[in-house]
Amino acid sequence: MTITYRAYRRDITLLLLLLTALGLLVGRPRAACAQAVWELTPYRLHVYLASEPTPELPEAALDEMGADLIARVDGEIGAAWNMTVSQPETPLRRAMLANLEEVGVDAIPAEALEHDKVTLVTIVPQVVGFRVSARELDVRTQLFSTVVTKDVYQEALLSDMLFSAVIEAFAPLASIKNGEGDKIELRLRAGRLSAKNASLLAVEPGAVFVPVIRYDDREGNPKKILTLPWSYFLVEDVDRSRLTCELYSGLHSALAGRRRGRVQQLALAVKPPNRSTRLLLRARTDAERPLVGYDVFLQKPGEKTTERLGRTDQDGSILIPPTPDLLHVMYIRNGGQLLAKLPLVPGLEESVTAAVIDDSQRLAAEAIIMAAQEQLLDLVTRRAVLMARIQAALKAGKPEQADELLVKLYALKTRDQFTQQLDMEHNKIISDDPLIQRRVDVMFDKIHKQIVQHLDPNEVDKQGVLVREALKAAPAKDSE
Repeated sequence: MTITYRAYRRDITLLLLLLTALGLLVGRPRAACAQAVWELTPYRLHVYLASEPTPELPEAALDEMGADLIARVDGEIGAAWNMTVSQPETPLRRAMLANLEEVGVDAIPAEALEHDKVTLVTIVPQVVGFRVSARELDVRTQLFSTVVTKDVYQEALLSDMLFSAVIEAFAPLASIKNGEGDKIELRLRAGRLSAKNASLLAVEPGAVFVPVIRYDDREGNPKKILTLPWSYFLVEDVDRSRLTCELYSGLHSALAGRRRGRVQQLALAVKPPNRSTRLLLRARTDAERPLVGYDVFLQKPGEKTTERLGRTDQDGSILIPPTPDLLHVMYIRNGGQLLAKLPLVPGLEESVTAAVIDDSQRLAAEAIIMAAQEQLLDLVTRRAVLMARIQAALKAGKPEQADELLVKLYALKTRDQFTQQLDMEHNKIISDDPLIQRRVDVMFDKIHKQIVQHLDPNEVDKQGVLVREALKAAPAKDSE
């Protein structure tokens, strides 16, 4: 049975608002007209109310609670919502009662998908009282909210808890307007239709929206709906239907570029439950390879300081706890190198997987380069000392002593020997990630240039020429 409630006063109020909007929009551009209609168009909601047939909750009681819910919505929400309520058919009812989180879009009847929102509500008797669970589907984005669960111990309060669960599961929808840089403006659906109890639907600074791009065919049916990964809008300022937001994204250009065709750029509010999220780091070139021992830092939006959360375990995972701030930015580092900057709403999902650069080969190359630089410094120092001592011996007229020092100079590792050894180490460092391989190659190129600069073989050859000339001149000097 479907329950509907139409309040004559609400319909007249809505009609007057729309007529006023049409009068104001005469002569305005089409885009502005569409936007104003969007902000003055109420949500059409359908609620499916399901429970096992029990003496405590007969069908008549569910019908009565549905009617009470609509009356409550009309009294406290008003023109912003247009709600209908019904009990689901047996297949959907069974699916809802079995596991509300597992119900997909394909399980919802086509007629219900003509609405803007479909809210699935279950009422399950407990040993003491009842448990009310609600989960909302936003039809336009085809995204479900997380399940809202409330326990009530007195049957007299069941209707109140039902209304509270539906309100809490509701996710405001907005359209994305053009912005400058990371400053984005959103326009709320039905944003100009103020709720009678404004606190129920209010969007406050600090709220978080997820961007969704919807591609439609000529009939307006969705061809593809894309939720932008690792991207969120953080509300900074609210002016009725207009939200000024900061875009946080792990993508280089989340909203850049022109999108042709029938495209809707939308944003849906998210309301995470109070739970942790397990972050899984995987190599971007191999989704099965965990990234172990990577450092994870958290930063609150608008702050410069970061807090070290810890390192990924043997499974390449780390637990991100819930916090009062909905949005955080995670910095993924390894060996001091920043590898990823990922916004996250802890609790929104039980686990998330991030494909991150596996720079273990870069770290291995870095260790080799550091050792090579130390060897180079030691070799350059020893060469300089020996050449200085050779010059001093020659100046003191001791060519034999200079010759002994020259032997030690020749015994030092040459530029070619150093380069050959380094090339052998370089050939062992092979990464399946082209970016890391380029970084490794650049590191070895730099040390090669340093070797060429500081280990000039001509300097050693010059010392040899000077010592040989001194040795040749020494007997002639003695004979005199």
